[in-house]
Amino acid sequence: MKRIVEFQPAAKQDLQQAFTWYELQRTGLGAEFLRAVAVARDLLERDADRYPVARGSFRRLKLRRFPYTLHFDFNSEMVRVHACLHFRKVRAAGLEPEPC
Repeated sequence: MKRIVEFQPAAKQDLQQAFTWYELQRTGLGAEFLRAVAVARDLLERDADRYPVARGSFRRLKLRRFPYTLHFDFNSEMVRVHACLHFRKVRAAGLEPEPC
């Protein structure tokens, strides 16, 4: 069963900032970043529970090729993406996985 994937406003803002930064680095790189996000969205639609827990009920999915992770939670019908953070911001915000 596919779940609906919904990007929360903060996640949309994170994506816009990353897209803009990559486009400034090289034309077309921002579009490649968004394609990586679309692939991740498709994976979340099908199998959100396969990704590791990061903190509390939040899980994370690493983007291919880009140093970003999508931070999300889900239920039986919907996946809510709350943030798209660069690896350095994850560490700075204390969102690394809890120790075992």
